[in-house]
Amino acid sequence: MSDNTLIISIGDMDDDFTDVIEAWESGKAATPLNRLRFESISGFMSYLTPKRWELVTTLRNHEHVSIKKLSEILKRDYKNTHTDVKAMQEIGLIERDENELIYVPWDDLDIKMNLKRAA
Repeated sequence: MSDNTLIISIGDMDDDFTDVIEAWESGKAATPLNRLRFESISGFMSYLTPKRWELVTTLRNHEHVSIKKLSEILKRDYKNTHTDVKAMQEIGLIERDENELIYVPWDDLDIKMNLKRAA
């Protein structure tokens, strides 16, 4: 897995702690863990809606652009595009560069879903 991968976990938090402990024990704890975690699949899907997913994938293909330009590319209302960009920035899927243009900083997303049985 590349260093420029965002790991999105859905489900039990125990796996995240296991990864942190393994990184600590291997001496890699100084390396930041690029992680995003959702408690449930419904939480994940309510946050990363199909329109937001389209926004992220389109932005990944167009690199650094303004929100206005992105809304034109997507053929969407500026206000709705701005709202979705802000939401994706809050969770770290999108960032702004020094010129305030938006971009996706990740090469890959690794989405992990926990299917453990309830105790």
